[in-house]
Amino acid sequence: MLAIILLALLAASSAEDRIYNGKEAEPDLNNVIFIVSRYEDPSKDTTCTGTVISEHYILTAAHCLEPPPKNLQIYTPFESNIGITHPEYYEFLNDIGLIKVSKPMGIPPVPLAANYFHPKNDWLRVAGYGNTKYQVFSADNMTSSDRSKMLMETYLKARSKDDCLNASVIIEFPDWHVICMYKRDSTILQGDSGGPAFAQGRDGRFYQVGVNVNVATSKFLSSLFAWKMPSQSSFTAASLSTNVSYYCPWIEESTGREVKCQTFKPTKIVPKF
Repeated sequence: MLAIILLALLAASSAEDRIYNGKEAEPDLNNVIFIVSRYEDPSKDTTCTGTVISEHYILTAAHCLEPPPKNLQIYTPFESNIGITHPEYYEFLNDIGLIKVSKPMGIPPVPLAANYFHPKNDWLRVAGYGNTKYQVFSADNMTSSDRSKMLMETYLKARSKDDCLNASVIIEFPDWHVICMYKRDSTILQGDSGGPAFAQGRDGRFYQVGVNVNVATSKFLSSLFAWKMPSQSSFTAASLSTNVSYYCPWIEESTGREVKCQTFKPTKIVPKF
């Protein structure tokens, strides 16, 4: 049985601690939560981020729920025993998953975008509880440190998939439904996986369009996505986010229609910092 327990983090964060080159998140992101997967071997413990998308469901990355050991505990503010990964999840393909909680969470859910089309060079708002600094950041060796105790956010620019692939090695993945994001001096790090990427609607609301994937977890991906970043180090990596709109039918079916994606009219985000 998969045991899932939820824990809210209220500890203070210093101004130096941030999703790399981000800042403490605004209060409107109180539906973005912290997830810890605990294994029998403590060295295998992992941390991720997730979003509340309905009374009983949390959206996160599939790799945050895998592999499913005999004793897995996921700490968030609620209790559950059900983790759902996409049936075709493998490595970096279809990296999307759900956590079902037993009692209503009473938290306003994040609206999911049904029609995001990934326009090039638009800003996206991303958030996570991941590491805030890196020690080595290269295509072959990415390690980061200083886990944030508060939710951090930043803005990353959407790039076309071709731009993303052309950064290093051109490989075609016809079933790879991701959003590629990049900013020279900011990125997601380990622990931000499962967190949201938002586009803004003309109604002023932020719609989740992506589930963030930390490319540093895969040496294969790291070799593909090497971006020059002269001001910080010789390489950095494009940030990847699973495209929520593509997976809306699976999300709706897996939640018994409790979650319904919404069509929205996007407007350009103007970064606040």
